[in-house]
Amino acid sequence: MLESLSPRKKLVLGALAASLCVSAMSLAGSKGLRRLERLRADIERQQQKNRELREENARLARTVRELSPPLQDAALEKAAREQLGFVRQDEVLFKFE
Repeated sequence: MLESLSPRKKLVLGALAASLCVSAMSLAGSKGLRRLERLRADIERQQQKNRELREENARLARTVRELSPPLQDAALEKAAREQLGFVRQDEVLFKFE
């Protein structure tokens, strides 16, 4: 069958076969589809981390607003208790770990 084809057609078929082999090898190789899936997973993890950091930034911005002038006594007391562990003189602090 190949004998009946012209040399030009044989060359085109050979180039097609070679390109198909190279394409299959590149997709199946370590830098092919597996790498693409790893990169997609990395992107998803990074996007989740970014969402968490945006939430943390919003929480910290609220805290800064609460502790900025004019000072709110309740916010100041809450920050002193939570962050510094302050207690009043008539209070007893129990820590459970």
